[in-house]
Amino acid sequence: MMHFFRNHFGMTVSIIIALILSICMSTTAIIWDKLTFSIELLLRNWGTAFLTIMLISLLLPVKMMGDTFSGRLGLKPDTLPFGLVSNLIPTLFYNTGATLILVGVNVGFSAPYYWQAFRADFGIMFVVSYVLSLIAERIGMIVAKKACQPIHPHL
Repeated sequence: MMHFFRNHFGMTVSIIIALILSICMSTTAIIWDKLTFSIELLLRNWGTAFLTIMLISLLLPVKMMGDTFSGRLGLKPDTLPFGLVSNLIPTLFYNTGATLILVGVNVGFSAPYYWQAFRADFGIMFVVSYVLSLIAERIGMIVAKKACQPIHPHL
């Protein structure tokens, strides 16, 4: 799979971020909501969160929006403050989308307490998403730098 995205650095980073965030968010949802843990529930939540995060990253330039926002605040790229601020916007989009969908999958979209459950989950999910997005982005960059090396036709 990595060979397919060999020249697509950003896509590689997005996939790594989506994988890490979705597994951690799905696990957090099960634990935080005190659901009975099962592999089926974990896989359903993980798949749902992964697809949601990937769709958001494919449809919206959230990382670019975060970088632009950080730049407008006068922060210098490749600094800790820039990274902390630039990850807020993608995390807000990924977390909101995944939490909306995960709550619906776990309690039902038409449940009378859907919005109450969303509000209860949103805060903890945002904290988990934000911290993990900082870590996942670094991991994604490392993997992408190795996977997206220029292809040498003579080697």
